[in-house]
Amino acid sequence: MAAVAPPVSRVPDIADDESIGCGPIYVWEIPVRITHWLIVISIVVLAATGLYIHSPYLAPSNPVEASSRMADVRFWHEIFAIVFSLSVAVRFYWGFVGNSFSSWRQIIPHRREQFYFMKEMARYYLGLRKHPVPYTGHNHLAGLAYTIVSVGLFAQVLSGLLLFGWIMPTGPFHVLFGWGNAFPWGGIQGVRFLHNVMTFLFLAFMVHHVYSAVLIDIEERNGVLSSMFSGYKNIRRGRTVESLGLVGAAPEEQAADEDA
Repeated sequence: MAAVAPPVSRVPDIADDESIGCGPIYVWEIPVRITHWLIVISIVVLAATGLYIHSPYLAPSNPVEASSRMADVRFWHEIFAIVFSLSVAVRFYWGFVGNSFSSWRQIIPHRREQFYFMKEMARYYLGLRKHPVPYTGHNHLAGLAYTIVSVGLFAQVLSGLLLFGWIMPTGPFHVLFGWGNAFPWGGIQGVRFLHNVMTFLFLAFMVHHVYSAVLIDIEERNGVLSSMFSGYKNIRRGRTVESLGLVGAAPEEQAADEDA
């Protein structure tokens, strides 16, 4: 049975004179951290090489050099496209087999209490709530954003495969993904437009993502930035919505509380 959302007065909060960080809890497993950084690196490289493919911004001295440089840029674009696609696939899979903090059940909002705490986080960002809702894993407003971004990641992979299948005259890629001209919104040019737009949306999201992570790290002093390297967040035990059982099971945190 889903938990009933508590009234606002019972939402966990932290007083100004209370200690926030009290103990490390292992939150982000190795596959989550590795795929996170591989996706970040891939987006940066793919954006730089993709923009060059779209409109070369380095002036070669002659046509031969221009052709060679374009071939090199395309090669690295394709290499990091493979890294990006595999990283997205592994992270998607880990959402089913990983711990509760990386689970799609915790990320994708679908329960009443998740939407409740999503609203509370929105109130915090709007300045209507003094402190953020204390989470161990992702807050549910971020979960909604990650859900939308995940759809965008798959759309970017598919559009890239369609573009690659279109330039390949034969072979398995052409058989599987050579139907880009059948794209209902502009054919292959519509696919290319979608691919370019998604690139800028991902870059914009990265800026917002870094800003939000820094903000929460300063506000909660829970090591959210360093946790993407170490896997551990510094959590005030027994006070987060997961440990209180308000947003579903978090056996890792509850076990840590019992061991404390």
